[in-house]
Amino acid sequence: MNANLYPIPSPRPGYRFVPAKVGATDDTSVIVLIEDPVWCTEDHIGEPVGDLADVMHRGDAAKVCVPTFGYGAYPVQVFSWIEADPVAKDPAFRAAHIAVQEGGGNDASHLTPDMAERLADEVIGFASELRHQARIARLANQTAAGDSAPDMDEALRRVRGEAV
Repeated sequence: MNANLYPIPSPRPGYRFVPAKVGATDDTSVIVLIEDPVWCTEDHIGEPVGDLADVMHRGDAAKVCVPTFGYGAYPVQVFSWIEADPVAKDPAFRAAHIAVQEGGGNDASHLTPDMAERLADEVIGFASELRHQARIARLANQTAAGDSAPDMDEALRRVRGEAV
């Protein structure tokens, strides 16, 4: 065995080795193997970094788009993804966590897994309330249009809490 060869260690469980491009320019960059979490979908070759400390790990983004019929208005988009900064001073940023960002903004909210689960519960409650508002608006529009059937009139009275 050649004395200049070293065995490549095995990655930790939940990680794999992937190539990453590191350097200031294409002429001065090098390809190195980094330990990458299995959930990371970053292209560490296609998006090179200037320094190894700049490597970030990010997963695929989940997204919700709120459409609008308003004039000149843009839909609201909210994104979330898993990320970790392996060299961050704050251990919360080094650990895998969830980032949530409004589509047009630059700032993200960073959530621990527990915080993300609580937010998900709140979003589920919001979705239920949104469905309730849609039913009320639909009933109100049917009544306002004058094409309401007697059954719909009764349903609207019940929603309003009026005696039948």
